[in-house]
Amino acid sequence: MIVDKLPRQVRAGGRIASRIARILALACLALAAVQPAVAAEEAVTLWHSMGGRNGEALNALVDEFNTAQAGKIKVTAIFQGPYGDALAKLKAAIQSKQLPDVVQVNEIGSRLVYDLKITVPFGDLAKGAGLDTNDLLKGIVAYYTVDGKLLSLPFNASAPMLYYNKTAFKEAGLDPDKPPRTLAEVRTAAEKLVVRQGDRTTRYGFVATIDGWLMEQFYGRANLEYCNQGNGRNGLATAVNWNIPETRDIVTWWGAMMRDGVGLSAGRQNNDGIAAFTSGRAAMLIFTSANMRDMIRESKFDVGVAPYPAPKAGMDGQVLNGGASIWVIKGKPAAKQAAAAKFVAYLGSPEAQAQWSTRTGYIPVNAKAVDLPAFQQAVARNAEFALPSKALAGVASTPASRGCFMGVMPEARQKMNDAIESVILGRDTAEHALADGQQTMAASIAAYNRAIGK
Repeated sequence: MIVDKLPRQVRAGGRIASRIARILALACLALAAVQPAVAAEEAVTLWHSMGGRNGEALNALVDEFNTAQAGKIKVTAIFQGPYGDALAKLKAAIQSKQLPDVVQVNEIGSRLVYDLKITVPFGDLAKGAGLDTNDLLKGIVAYYTVDGKLLSLPFNASAPMLYYNKTAFKEAGLDPDKPPRTLAEVRTAAEKLVVRQGDRTTRYGFVATIDGWLMEQFYGRANLEYCNQGNGRNGLATAVNWNIPETRDIVTWWGAMMRDGVGLSAGRQNNDGIAAFTSGRAAMLIFTSANMRDMIRESKFDVGVAPYPAPKAGMDGQVLNGGASIWVIKGKPAAKQAAAAKFVAYLGSPEAQAQWSTRTGYIPVNAKAVDLPAFQQAVARNAEFALPSKALAGVASTPASRGCFMGVMPEARQKMNDAIESVILGRDTAEHALADGQQTMAASIAAYNRAIGK
């Protein structure tokens, strides 16, 4: 061999060097054994539906969390489109086994996600992740609680409000400090607020989009259950409660407002309703509080904000939250699930909620957030920002005030839209439209219940 032909000293030196190398290698292994392992950075994926300014506000929260958790946790937020699209993608991801770690789902998708059995109840994770759920607004928490367990973190919550043009109220001889409290009062005020020039209406008294969420709010105000089985809270819902006198009265009122020219129907596009109000084309609007900041900023008149009107005097039930919640997906490694829970807990913290609320207009779901300077400063500029929180601060003590927990709520909302639209357009009566919708939903609910094996 070539090595045998080398001088003995060289060969000896080589053997010594080899022994030294082996000793050093063993020493390194021994040193590594006594050193604590450096934890790998946990990657957490969030799927969400926040676009535009709301998306920017969410990304700011994600960046802030990532900075604070540098080297430990890194969250990647991925926009999945509107709520309906995001829910469809979530169901598809179950089949492909490519689920995110955390997902945002709108409130009416809650029962479906619950039945898919792909999540861990956030109530089981919150305390260990550093969040006291007792600090969250009770009226909002109730919607996402089943059998005493909080399923997900209420994140972007909103309440329905009545917006009105105070300047127009003064012009019409109405007291801007006494907004309508019932649908009958809305009609009376709207009639006085209408302005016509010949055959052309230059200002309508009222505008609303055709949105089943608004009808769900009337159910809450009337303390009526939208679906049976205690609004789906005492058992699996098998039917919707649509064709009842109270609902027929509301839909009839809605249709008459539009057909009589007192109100303006904005169709199904929320942005059209907002534009009609902020431009001064309509003097009142029932809508979500989520857009309050932008509507006040964009209107060239003094905007009033009042509680959502009751269907009739004496109906003092509680409105329901809108928006969405954040769910933690199960089946992940323990370290990843803990990291996901920590991120979700951060989103529910007073600091994050104060920042989120003041940047978007959503309600701060953590009660302690309203005491922080960021929120106090926003309220100092616009006192109306405090109203939505008050609407949902109370304990939802009845099934009606907790909202219908039903797997086909997304479809129900669209079917209710169909019923309202048919009455507005004069194609049907409220009684027939609601009866037909109720029958259609009975078949959909039965099919859903069979699909989940119940």
